[in-house]
Amino acid sequence: MEQDFDEDGWNNNPARSNASEEEGENHEEQSENSKVVLHDCLQRFASVDYIMEPSIFVQLKRYFQAGGTAEHVINQLSSNYAAVAQMANLLAEWLIMAGVGVTDVQAMVENHLKDMILKTFDPKKADKIFTEEGETPGWLTEMIEHHTWRSLIYRLAEEYPECLMLNFTIKLISDAGFQSEITSISTAAQQIEVFSRVLKAAVAKFLSHPEDWQSAIDEVAKMVCHGQHTYVYSQVLIQDKEQAI
Repeated sequence: MEQDFDEDGWNNNPARSNASEEEGENHEEQSENSKVVLHDCLQRFASVDYIMEPSIFVQLKRYFQAGGTAEHVINQLSSNYAAVAQMANLLAEWLIMAGVGVTDVQAMVENHLKDMILKTFDPKKADKIFTEEGETPGWLTEMIEHHTWRSLIYRLAEEYPECLMLNFTIKLISDAGFQSEITSISTAAQQIEVFSRVLKAAVAKFLSHPEDWQSAIDEVAKMVCHGQHTYVYSQVLIQDKEQAI
């Protein structure tokens, strides 16, 4: 009887019952989350040439951690592989073989890519890709080494001043020493560090080219008077430098 009482007491223990219910709820929640992750990943894998996307490895990791099968993802990626980039490379090689100059072919490809990016750029998607990387993407560092892509970033930053990815890229460009290329005041004024460098470059140009002082001082004045914050900051900066001298 005592043994029966103990077993009954254990089986009817409210704490144990609650723990079992919580475990069941947690299991159901994890199962539901896994289904959401699998659905999200499979939707991504179903897009054209997703295997070429920078986030492919991050999404594959999510997919497998949620219990996805290798066979399914291989079928998804391969069936939706159109090889757009590879076909563009092949066409470029054919043009070169046909006698078109390498630089001309490169310019064709780059200009077409720039036009496509300007037409289809989505700042929300750009920010999402950027945050998914968790660090500065290697491809972005390579991009800012080329003037063509830096000029593209400048144009996009003008159109989408609130885009975090573009603002961060502008800072990377400035850090790399290309602040003299940032001729757009509104782009430079988004970040105080970038604005300081561009203003410094403009003042240095004014001081080192006395023969062209009028255009140089007009450029400095345009920067300083861009907005109230740039005006006050420039006044404080100039006053501080005067006191230091």
